Amino acid sequence: RHGAVKSEDTFKTSPFHFDLWFYFTLQNWVLDFGRPIAMIILPLEWFPLNKPSAGDYFHMAYNVITPFLLLKLIERSPKTLPRSMVYVSIIVFVMGASIHLVGDSVNHRLIFSGYQHHLSVRENPIIKNLKPETLIDSFELLYYYDEYLGHSMW
Repeated sequence: RHGAVKSEDTFKTSPFHFDLWFYFTLQNWVLDFGRPIAMIILPLEWFPLNKPSAGDYFHMAYNVITPFLLLKLIERSPKTLPRSMVYVSIIVFVMGASIHLVGDSVNHRLIFSGYQHHLSVRENPIIKNLKPETLIDSFELLYYYDEYLGHSMW
């Protein structure tokens, strides 16, 4: 259906989609809250710091599953948007979540190397000693991509 639907008609005919609510909730609990638990339970030796961690695999699953749930949710909406807008929105969402995934992965490895999360990038002792100093700019860029751009897109 295309076109405007009266808001009072929408409320009368729009059922609560328990199945989608359940899948979003289950995914959130398993993949978001379960991520740090899996990282604590599974031995670090199984996931060397130069390879994806257990938490990274949880994030990857999130990036694969969520777009399908969002598409199903949009498909059931009484109001439709242009298909191109739906696709661009899903693509931006996945890109933002992926940027965040990469930032979290690198941040996780930095913490194992002595990075102090409560300090800014330039104030961290392990970052101060980087040579050449232009590498510090790269870590600040990574932080910007994760915390600002990635989160906004996500």
